[in-house]
Amino acid sequence: MNGSATHSGLAELKALSSIIQDAVKSIESSVIAQNADFPSLHTPMTPESEAARKLPGVEQATAQIVAAAYQLMQSARAPASTAVAVALQYTLCAALGVATTANVAEALTEAGPKGAHVNDLAKASNIDAAKLARVLRLLATNHIFTEISPDVFTHNRISSSLDTGKSVKDILASPKSKHDGTTGIAAVIGHVTDEALKTGGYLEDALFDPKIAKSYDPTETAFNLAFNTKLSAWQWLETPENAHRLTRFGLAMRGARQATSPDAILDGFGWKSLAQDALVVDVGGGIGSQTVKIAQNNAHLRFVIQDREPVTKDAAVFVSSEVPGALESGRIKLQPHDFFAAQPVKNAAVFLLRNIIHDWPDKESVQILRSLRDAAAPETQLVVVDNLMSYACEDKAEEGVPGAQLPAVPSPLLPNMGHAASPAYSADIQMLEFFNGQERTISQLRELLVQAGWKLVGVHRSPAMGASKAFAVPA
Repeated sequence: MNGSATHSGLAELKALSSIIQDAVKSIESSVIAQNADFPSLHTPMTPESEAARKLPGVEQATAQIVAAAYQLMQSARAPASTAVAVALQYTLCAALGVATTANVAEALTEAGPKGAHVNDLAKASNIDAAKLARVLRLLATNHIFTEISPDVFTHNRISSSLDTGKSVKDILASPKSKHDGTTGIAAVIGHVTDEALKTGGYLEDALFDPKIAKSYDPTETAFNLAFNTKLSAWQWLETPENAHRLTRFGLAMRGARQATSPDAILDGFGWKSLAQDALVVDVGGGIGSQTVKIAQNNAHLRFVIQDREPVTKDAAVFVSSEVPGALESGRIKLQPHDFFAAQPVKNAAVFLLRNIIHDWPDKESVQILRSLRDAAAPETQLVVVDNLMSYACEDKAEEGVPGAQLPAVPSPLLPNMGHAASPAYSADIQMLEFFNGQERTISQLRELLVQAGWKLVGVHRSPAMGASKAFAVPA
C-alpha cells in the first residue's frame, strides 16, 4: 500500500530508510558491474562523470532515493519548522539568481580548485562583496558551492553545472550574449530566477483578484500583474526591450532538454514501423531538435518542421549541421506556420506536438488540436509529447488506457513518487502563472482530444521532464 498506509511514525521512518539503503545497494551493484563510479558531490561535473547515472536501474534507484529522502525529512522534522522552511525557499531561488548573474561560476572556474575569496569573486560583476558572501553562504549551506574557509568558496558538482564555459572578461564585454553557444543550464537559472520568480510573487494576487481569478485568458495571469502588461507572455518576450530575455528563454529551453535523454523522442512510439517515405510533421518544432533525432535513426521517413519564420531560419542552420543534405534533398522541409491557423499539410502519417499544448489554456489547445484533425487522414497518428501528470493518490480513471499505469513503488512513497516528480508539478504552476496553461493528467488530455475530434489510444510514460507521450487517432 502507498501514501498514508503506515500509521506509526517510527515504522514510516524505518521503511523510508530501508528504501534509501536498498536503492544505494542497487546503484552500487550497477556501477560495480560496469567498473564505473558514482560521482561525488564534491567533484566538478563533466559529461563523462555523469555516465553512471545512465546505467540500467540507476535512474530508478536515484528517483527512489530522492523521493524517500525528502519524505523522510518531512516526517522527521517538526511540521511548523517544515512549513516555515518551505515558505523561505524563495530566498534560495533568489540567491541562485544573484550568483548566476554575478558570474560566480565562471570566476571560480578561472580560480581553480583552491577557490577564491569573495572579494575577488565580487569583481566579476562589481557586486558588493559582503552581500555576495551571504548569498553564497546560503547556497553553500544547501550544497551549491562549497565554503572551504571563511569567505573563500569553490565549486562543487552542482555549482559547476552553472558555468557557461566563457571567461569573465568575455561576459563583461558582452553581457547580453552570455548564454550564446552554451549548454543552456545557466540560461535556465536566469529565466527562472528572473521572469519566473517575479511572476510567482504575484500568483496569490492573480488567484484572488476578482477581475481575473477565474479567467483562463493568456493575458490575465500572474505574469501580467508582475510586469504590468496587457500583452501575453509570448508577445512581451518579443518586444525589442526584451530581446535578450527572448534569446535567453530559447537557450533555456534547450538547456532544460539536457535533463532528458537525447533519445527520449524515440521511445514508446513505432517510428520504424511507419511506411517508406511516411511524412512526419513536427508542429511548432522550433529548430528541429526532435525531428533531427528521429531522422538520424529512421532513414525511411520524411519530415516537415513547422514554426514561425524567425525560428525556421535558425532551424535551417541546425538541420544542415546535423543531417547534411536533408534540406537540399527535400527529405526535411522547413515551413513557416502558425499552429492556430489551418494546417497546410494534409494526410500526414504523423503530427508531432512536443511541449506545445501545456503552454495554452483548454480553448486554445482545442483549436490547435482541431486544426490538425481537420488535416488528418483516417490513418494519421497524433503524438503529443508533454508531462503527463498524476494525482498524489491512486487514480482509477486511468485504468484501461494502455501504458497509463504507474510503476509500483515501495510503501510509504506516494504513488506519483513525490518529491522525485516535483519538477513537473512546479512546471504546472509556472504554466499557470505565465500563460493560464497547464500540465495535464491523462484524463484531462483525453477530454481535450475528444473535443478536437481525436481518440486517445495509449500513452508512454517517461521519468524525464516533458518526455511522456500520448497517442491519438481520428475519432
